Amino acid sequence: MPKRDRSDLDDDVDQTLVKRGRLGPKRSLSALSDEILLRVLSFLTFRDLLVTERVSSRFRALATDREIWKARYYDAWVKSRLRRRPPLTQRPDKTTNIAKAAQWLEAGQRFKFGKSADWKRQYKIRSNWDIGTARVREIEIAQPPSPPAIAKVHQNMVFTADREAGLRAWLQKDSARALRSQIDIESTAETLCMAVADIDGGVGVLLGFDDGSFSLYLLRTTQDFSLECSYQSLDGPLMAVALMESHVMTISKTQFLSIYHIQSKPQAKGLERTLTSIMRLQSDASFSPVSVALRKTPGAGIIGSVAYAFNRLQSGWCLGLQEICLSHSGEITTSRLTSTIDTPIDPAPKGGNTWEVTSRSTSTLPLALYPQLMSAPTSLSYEHPFVVCSLSDNTLMSYLVTSTSDKLEIRTGRRLWGHTSAVSGVQVNGRGKAVSISSKGEEIRAWELEDVMTAVLPRRTSTAIKGVAGLAGVVAALAQRGSGLGLALDELRREQSLTRRWVGFDDEQVVILGNRDQAQIMAVYDFT
Repeated sequence: MPKRDRSDLDDDVDQTLVKRGRLGPKRSLSALSDEILLRVLSFLTFRDLLVTERVSSRFRALATDREIWKARYYDAWVKSRLRRRPPLTQRPDKTTNIAKAAQWLEAGQRFKFGKSADWKRQYKIRSNWDIGTARVREIEIAQPPSPPAIAKVHQNMVFTADREAGLRAWLQKDSARALRSQIDIESTAETLCMAVADIDGGVGVLLGFDDGSFSLYLLRTTQDFSLECSYQSLDGPLMAVALMESHVMTISKTQFLSIYHIQSKPQAKGLERTLTSIMRLQSDASFSPVSVALRKTPGAGIIGSVAYAFNRLQSGWCLGLQEICLSHSGEITTSRLTSTIDTPIDPAPKGGNTWEVTSRSTSTLPLALYPQLMSAPTSLSYEHPFVVCSLSDNTLMSYLVTSTSDKLEIRTGRRLWGHTSAVSGVQVNGRGKAVSISSKGEEIRAWELEDVMTAVLPRRTSTAIKGVAGLAGVVAALAQRGSGLGLALDELRREQSLTRRWVGFDDEQVVILGNRDQAQIMAVYDFT
């Protein structure tokens, strides 16, 4: 049967069928509103979000939305902390539920980062901390015969002090460290200790000297360093100082502990600051190492704390903690003392009883008092409520302090393994993060003590920190020289030649002081 010719009627039928299609007109993803796209992007992983940023300028703005990255931050670290906590049935002393705990953690993060925080940047920094990846830079800060330089880290700035260069403030600029401000130190004595705190909208730096004197410097936002006041005490060489807005606390090598009040009087050229001695105590025993701190408490005024190590016969080295409570007017209200005599640093079984000492698998083991464990701790750091000390057997001990209006107690400590060589320094902050270093080699470890001390089964005890800039340099050099290992060995020897003696850190960086070829080196590990 022959085929008939196509007519106009057939065209009308085809057009009708097209109009009745269920798919409708074609739409692209870019035609959707920003609200819908933000909802879609909220389900992507962080790696997919990074890829989405490269699509266009519009998608870059959407993929970097702070609420999306805030949710990623909480899912990765805040909620995981809640899941690692023991169930409420195992914590009868806690009356808050999970929802209230989450609200408390969220409020803490808001206080830490602010309401307009860059959550993508915070996610990146926390991720780098979690895997231990940092960009490392080295700065030569002093040459012999200058005495050892001292340093502190505060608000993304590094403060160093030595006899030749004076007091300097280093600020991050263009992925490097730039000199922010510098001032000569008027005292001719050697600088032994330093403390840094916020004062009157600026940063106050307190320096303690070996003749018993100390000086307060102030670095304002738009100005350079200025010497605010100095004080000559009769305590002897100072080995630790603490600074708060209105108070100074010092402890000397002759075991004098003193607290001073900073008084400010308006003058024509600004504020004139003077120091008044509040109290002066002396101990009959010699303690080393020590750590001092000042903190405010709601309604109770000010608390000055000194943590120290002491030796108890046949029990090894123990930790002691003394708190001196002051009113807002500067009067001493009470003083109290506690120690770890019942749970010493190097515990041994007595009468069938054992003390809790946690190993890598967080089990409880009795440890014998071997001769090498009878030596004093190599370093000590205290910031309420955490006390951490490093021992000569390449381990750390971490303690949790309970300080209320009617009780002061150092809870049973946990031993932390991770270092394979001698630990030369450790520092802890009030949020439970600690960083420790070995004197030789490239062993730097970061610890999350809140998980270690409170979780039933923490994810891990520590993370090794590695500098990526140094490794990249070795890889590039090997690419130019073929398969030779000469440069790699030279780089390894150069790293091994750095003798580390001090460590400090904040949320974005770890700073290490050390010596190499008689020169004093400041190594900065940047996590941004």
